[in-house]
Amino acid sequence: MIRFEQKEQKDWQILYDKTAVVNLNLVSSSITNKFSIIANFIEGISKTFEKKFDKWFLRLLSSYYKSGDLRFTLLMENITELKSFVNGYIDSRNIDFSQFVDESKAKKSSILFAAGEIEKIIKLSGYLKMYAIFSNTEGLKLDQKLHRKVYNELAAEVLDSDVVFKIFNVIKTKTFRYNLTDRYMWDYIKMIQCKSIDVHVIEIFNFIMNSILVLCEEDRNPITYFIGVIDESVKWFLRSVYKGSIIYDDSISTEDIHGLNINNLKTYAYNDTLGRLKGIAYEQIYESLEEVSSITFGGDGSDQTITEFQNRVSNIKYVSPLCECLVFPVLSKLTSIPYSHFKTLSPEHAIVLSVYAQRLLTETFVGEYRSLLSLLNYYPSDSPSPVTTYKLKAVHDHINKQNHLKDFFGFNEKIVPYDILSYFVGRISRINFYSVWDGKRLVGIPLSKIELDMIDFYTLFFARKLEKQFEQMKKAMSTDF
Repeated sequence: MIRFEQKEQKDWQILYDKTAVVNLNLVSSSITNKFSIIANFIEGISKTFEKKFDKWFLRLLSSYYKSGDLRFTLLMENITELKSFVNGYIDSRNIDFSQFVDESKAKKSSILFAAGEIEKIIKLSGYLKMYAIFSNTEGLKLDQKLHRKVYNELAAEVLDSDVVFKIFNVIKTKTFRYNLTDRYMWDYIKMIQCKSIDVHVIEIFNFIMNSILVLCEEDRNPITYFIGVIDESVKWFLRSVYKGSIIYDDSISTEDIHGLNINNLKTYAYNDTLGRLKGIAYEQIYESLEEVSSITFGGDGSDQTITEFQNRVSNIKYVSPLCECLVFPVLSKLTSIPYSHFKTLSPEHAIVLSVYAQRLLTETFVGEYRSLLSLLNYYPSDSPSPVTTYKLKAVHDHINKQNHLKDFFGFNEKIVPYDILSYFVGRISRINFYSVWDGKRLVGIPLSKIELDMIDFYTLFFARKLEKQFEQMKKAMSTDF
């Protein structure tokens, strides 16, 4: 029989009968703090299926340790058997999931989890317990991208139902009920920490799905468990005691929150993606600064260089027109975040994303559009004019390019793209640009070369002839994430 034995706080040992098989060095997490729940669950499966399960489980452990780069493939190949053992074990328990649902107390506005949905949550929790042996152990964890694929495969049945949306609604409802009694506290937190109650809802939802769902016990109501986590998270966040402020009568009686648009979920998903993208951009910039510093100062000036850079970008007051006409459209296409969402970015974050986009574009269009792309590392010192009377000088090149493709979003049009390109070039023609890297002013903007770069790039872009290049950039961005 499979047994688990705890040696130290984060060190566990898996034994088969009395023989030690594997030592687990767990990562620091909420799951580790309650790993005994996972150990008891797997031991229960072993007792139920005996040698049939033990043989499969030990073979999987042994193969996983030896597989190296093939670990993801090995897990995906064993997911069907993993689910089969978990489902069989939970079915053998003969748990009456309807005991967790009291439909007599349900109202029109109630969030009602049916018995079948509770069962789905419990079984998914079981799948995640089995997977936690790998995902919560040092040296066995997959990278975030592959981990997400395994998670989605394990949760496929739940993700294809209304269960996840109902869990999110419970979190939203419970959290907003605190807002009724602590509105001014939340307003204060939003002002000081720039963190609204809506953002807190998303964070708790992610925490429950990634760290709490796995700890549900099969004979207990998971919704009540989630409610407890939500309450404790809010109490901890507000640093106050709310005994008696909120009373949870039953697991299905929660009021709807009026005035919260469901599209807010998309908005916060966009914010989360942009936040991660800005973090990646900063990390790459700091690495570049450290490399330059090590060459220039022998490694002694990296802190100073980074500090100077941070002071420089934090004092930028205006968004470059290149961000509006090139960076934002490109990143919008790569991330599927609406262009209007990028328009809300601060000048500091706009230039950081501009530097990131410059790297993506340069690595994709090797040797092309050098004059245009080089400007993505510069920011304006004064406010760009919203209008311009500038007209393209390279009319001949524009006409030839348009005659060759004869496609402006499906139309054989020359005047409209000419006006657009004139506007783009005109807005950057009279700006004083400064380098984001060293703060030095750009002397002499090569407008003639920039015109040719823009004519070629945007004609292909408007004709949708750059899809392969955008797919290449999207893969590079996915790797960064």
